[in-house]
Amino acid sequence: MSSAPLGPRLDAQLSRRTFLSLTGIAALSVTLASCSGGGGGGARPNPREAVALALPTYVAPREVPGGIVSTVEGMPTIYTQPIQEYYDSVSKAPLSGGKVTTFQVLWGAPPQKAPANEYWAGLNERLGGTFEPTLVAFDTYNEKMATTIASGNVPDLLFVQDTNAVAAKAINDGVFADLSEVLAGDEILRWPNLANVGSNAWKASAKNGHLFGIPNEDPYLTNFPAIRWDLMQAAGYDEMPADAAGFLDMMTAVAALKSVNGKQHWGIGAFDGKLQAVVEWMFRAGTTWQLDDSGKLVNVIETDAYADVLEFHTQLWKAGVYHPDALALGTQGNKAAEMFTNGQLAITVDSFNGYFGANILRDTVDITEGADPRMFVPPAVDGGEIVVQRNDGYWGMVSISAKAAEDPERLAELLDVVNYWRAPDGSTEALFIHTGAEGYNYTLGEGGVIEDTNDETANNDRAALQWLGAFKSPSFVVAPTSVEFVENFQQTLEPLIAATVPSPVVGLYNEPNVSEGSKLAAVDTDYRNGIVSGRMSLDQLDEYRDAWRKAGGDTVRKAYETALAEQV
Repeated sequence: MSSAPLGPRLDAQLSRRTFLSLTGIAALSVTLASCSGGGGGGARPNPREAVALALPTYVAPREVPGGIVSTVEGMPTIYTQPIQEYYDSVSKAPLSGGKVTTFQVLWGAPPQKAPANEYWAGLNERLGGTFEPTLVAFDTYNEKMATTIASGNVPDLLFVQDTNAVAAKAINDGVFADLSEVLAGDEILRWPNLANVGSNAWKASAKNGHLFGIPNEDPYLTNFPAIRWDLMQAAGYDEMPADAAGFLDMMTAVAALKSVNGKQHWGIGAFDGKLQAVVEWMFRAGTTWQLDDSGKLVNVIETDAYADVLEFHTQLWKAGVYHPDALALGTQGNKAAEMFTNGQLAITVDSFNGYFGANILRDTVDITEGADPRMFVPPAVDGGEIVVQRNDGYWGMVSISAKAAEDPERLAELLDVVNYWRAPDGSTEALFIHTGAEGYNYTLGEGGVIEDTNDETANNDRAALQWLGAFKSPSFVVAPTSVEFVENFQQTLEPLIAATVPSPVVGLYNEPNVSEGSKLAAVDTDYRNGIVSGRMSLDQLDEYRDAWRKAGGDTVRKAYETALAEQV
């Protein structure tokens, strides 16, 4: 069965060999984070030492006909129809023989070996060498990484969760190459698909101005609220209230209905971090860490707005808006989403993958008579503007072994591999990486529709290998059955994204934030749940703050303050 690229080809981008012939190998000199401190890169840079971040130049991905491209920065392209024409984003294979070794997450069952695994065989052919991954289950990933690093046999490319203690130590110890110089400014244009990484993701993943990997880019905003508009209307509301007080009144009225069309419902199911974030938007609580008017670094729980947020939650609780088991539902994964889908809740907070991938919107309409789920922009406390905390902008990154990067030509090859992997929508490379081998994983149907072969083994073979951790720029692909929700989705998400603000500490290295995170989260959950549910009093907020500081909050703050002071 063929695994050849599909569809018409357009002009290819600049290849590695073309670049080397034009500029010479010497142009690829890079400051290396060598474990030994020696080698071609000279002295090992200190990630704790802040330097000015030389941002890579950003180039937007090529627009694909049929895509809905927004003018709002950070809003991904939306696709509601199949791509009709594919182009090559690279002109030659990244490797010139040999192999590339990787360390990456295995989310499911291990794959078959090539040639039985046609996806793996096709990947070898397209890369121009042998792909040799070390596949590790997520629950043991960081432990295995620590063992691998300790062995001294570090693979060429590694997916790194850089906020984890193991990865943080590895960065400090110089296990990964510092790519700051080789990707700075227009240098990154040698790898056009890497230039599609948004500036926000580079800033977020930088460690005190150093780039130790290519970030796995995330949208500016992951989760957003949806409401049953039909329940609003049943309670006498034809539009979203203008302020927080009106929102409280509306939700109280919705909850008081108790049932519509014979189906019992509650206002809100789970009291969890996602719903907490939405209320923080309404009260302009700001980012988790923020600078106050005097320039002091404070945590959101220390702000006056946070007290207002908790008080609003207690009002929702006392009004019967929350499900009686809201605290438990907050720990039960997708249970609340299932309740919304089944018509039992008025509000949910979920992601694009939930609303469109898991078909929350479509299923809600199909399951409950008259259901009209719509995403919405919540009102600000006073009817003004909301403030939304922007996502970090990435989740993990693909790092390159410092030892492998000592050879500039090898470094170029490895960046070429990541460049191939990060090919954009509409490219033959992205079609292969994300969809698989034609005839093995899918067939191309009428009108360019990609039809899954429904071969469980073939799909597992693809899924097990594709997760290198350097994916194309975020985009939203909507199935034909959910196209009716796209207009509301776009009209909601654009203003929410426009209201996002980044944290002032994004990109700053902070060891205590890694080591103390679980203790701080436990304190936060205990007091927040206690105050909102009435087990504790809002008067205990100062006690809450003191407990948080003693659990490591002040230590984390001090580390951030030091890093901020060292910025150049």
